[in-house]
Amino acid sequence: MPPIRRMVREIAETGAIPVIIGGDHSIEFANVAGLADVYGKENVGVIHFDAHYDAGDARHGHPISHAQPVRRLVDDGHILGRNFLQVGLRGSWPGEEGFEWMRENGLRYHTMAEIDRDGWTDVMQQVLDEANDGPEYLHISFDIDVMDPAYTSGTGTPVPGGLTPREVFYIVRGLCSENNVVGFDLVELNPLVDPGYTTVLNAKQVVDECMTGIALRKLGLGNRDYLSPLTRGDGRR
Repeated sequence: MPPIRRMVREIAETGAIPVIIGGDHSIEFANVAGLADVYGKENVGVIHFDAHYDAGDARHGHPISHAQPVRRLVDDGHILGRNFLQVGLRGSWPGEEGFEWMRENGLRYHTMAEIDRDGWTDVMQQVLDEANDGPEYLHISFDIDVMDPAYTSGTGTPVPGGLTPREVFYIVRGLCSENNVVGFDLVELNPLVDPGYTTVLNAKQVVDECMTGIALRKLGLGNRDYLSPLTRGDGRR
């Protein structure tokens, strides 16, 4: 953790945006802590895309694992709980205790159960709006298991019933175009168990969508619905 945190901090201090690809979700701790070192813990928000809430207690004596980065960041004071936004939670974890911990610490979350009830379009717009109603700087932590394993089977803890690539691409591009993104990580990718490169292709596109959003913002075109006129039609209408 210390070398990753130091590297992220060194990159952020130059004004560049660290993009971290690979590893399990434990490194979110080092990534966000490094950004908070530069921008201040009250000034950094995190959008955590994941099937799991990753705020578990210490396991088997280890203070940090891929199931704990969110809790460590909040409990150790690197970031404020109210600046955490979770998207895509589903399955059997967390249980009641986990949800209560998130509520007690002010975390906002949107589960797949909520998405199933209200529809992706409404929840997605709410997430985009909430991202704008937060700290000055934003880090996006993207666990590929937030997508359904039909599209990202090459991961360690797949959970059925997740988001589709089309749903993910739009929101990632929108977040990166409308917010001052200062960090991005994509984690839990295991190419060794990825048949046909499906997971790798979708994971690559997530990063591409973020880069596109950042470029749109730099060009003054930061809008979640922006499309180039060349892509909207062939000009006959």
